[in-house]
Amino acid sequence: MSHAIDRYRFIGAMRAEGVPQDVARLVLRDAATHHRQAELACSSEAADRDRVACPAESGSLEDRPCLCSDYGSKPEETDEEHGRIPRHVLLSERCERRLIRRLAPFNVTPNFQGDPRGCTVKLKVPSGRTDDWGQVGLCVPVRG
Repeated sequence: MSHAIDRYRFIGAMRAEGVPQDVARLVLRDAATHHRQAELACSSEAADRDRVACPAESGSLEDRPCLCSDYGSKPEETDEEHGRIPRHVLLSERCERRLIRRLAPFNVTPNFQGDPRGCTVKLKVPSGRTDDWGQVGLCVPVRG
């Protein structure tokens, strides 16, 4: 099946759930970003070496302030409070937060997977409709 047909079917399913077309297109874009970051996390040593400061230093993540402790790179024997994390971890976190924020008004809950061989973003919709083997939710199609 072509990628365009998958995208149109997804947008139609989202519209049936009450999600506007422009929001569905933004969800497709964010899901593609999330999938790309999951691929980097699985296959690229260079992605692990590309590190950035923990966002807690700048206060850019309010309700989950420290990513370096989750990733295991929080410094223990230095005066620094936060460590450095791979850039793909930060980008994935931001993408997940955008998806949660965008879909909350429509009572749609995203479920994030880390394995890029399949669908990395599945949406639990109010009607309970699913299109995946695990019956988790609607898969957001990405070009793969």
